[in-house]
Amino acid sequence: MYGQGASSPSAPLSVDAPLPEQIFTSAGPYTLEWRHRFRLQFGGVPVGVSEEDGTLWLVTYTFPRKEPEDLLTKIGPNGQLIAQYDPIVPLKPKEWVERMSLAASGHHAGLLASLVSGGPDETFEGAFFLPVEPDGFGKPVRIAGEGPGFLTMAGAGGGQFIAAGEGPLTLIELDSGGKALWKRPFSVKLELPVVSVGSSGSIFVLSQGGTYVFLQMLDSSGFVVRSKRIAGVQGVVVADPGGGCSLLFSTRFGGKDNNVYLETLDPELRQLSRVEAPLIGQGERTYQLITTPRGHLVIGEGSVANPRTEVPKKVLAEFDNSGKLMWQQETTSLQPPLLAPFGSGFYVIRDLFPGQGLDVEKYVY
Repeated sequence: MYGQGASSPSAPLSVDAPLPEQIFTSAGPYTLEWRHRFRLQFGGVPVGVSEEDGTLWLVTYTFPRKEPEDLLTKIGPNGQLIAQYDPIVPLKPKEWVERMSLAASGHHAGLLASLVSGGPDETFEGAFFLPVEPDGFGKPVRIAGEGPGFLTMAGAGGGQFIAAGEGPLTLIELDSGGKALWKRPFSVKLELPVVSVGSSGSIFVLSQGGTYVFLQMLDSSGFVVRSKRIAGVQGVVVADPGGGCSLLFSTRFGGKDNNVYLETLDPELRQLSRVEAPLIGQGERTYQLITTPRGHLVIGEGSVANPRTEVPKKVLAEFDNSGKLMWQQETTSLQPPLLAPFGSGFYVIRDLFPGQGLDVEKYVY
């Protein structure tokens, strides 16, 4: 088994000590509603999502770390730490949880646990979906056996989720309890999928296809409507309110000579704008992208004058709907801060030096 079930922290996990200045010093019309520091550190894979009402979920552990397992932490819209839950996954001998991915769908949340086994040559052993209920986890549901590695998941609205795997690229739509509604396999050559679902139900999948990134637009039943190749390396995709999508992708595998572009496409996948973002890196946790009423927020690793700096600066920037850069700034963090949008705003979660916890800021539009 992985984890010990639901638990409530016995020691206070929030800190009322003076905090540094707010992360966004140039946040334009965004109003800082509250800012708290929690005695928490990000789990093995930093992930966080927020439900439509602003309930925030994070995969964390308490510092100092006493147990090896990561915990699912629930923070209410008013900044109160509600509870922590241990994921319970029935593991076979020599299996372990390689990665956990969170997703929110309306007023529901779910956790995807990907399993591996073996030595140096790890083998994907499937994945479990754990529905998140008001008082902890529901019954874990095995959604896949040996084969594709399901490493990411996105909310699809109405309590439904899209789990994405590679080897070959495979999508599964799940209901709030983990029941599979449909499953679609795609090319074995497509890797590292990132998924975003629009309000109309259109599903956007961005994958790595060798020397290009491959964008697919699917209908709500998982059938391809149209697709597009773009020269680039890795990336993230987000559905836009107008029915199209936007991409943040690299031209190289990281490094200071890498260029990162923000590209916006209409519902026909025709390019509306393409601008360079002030970032480096090659995707995954090196940068993020969310939509706002004004356009897009991007966050990630920026150009660092002194690469030996212990905690290099991370860059935040906002672009309007036409792709024009409105402002950018730097902030200090061990890793690029997480962005977790909800219906009327977004969270910024920043991890500090080891043992100093997480700063969480809630902004509203």
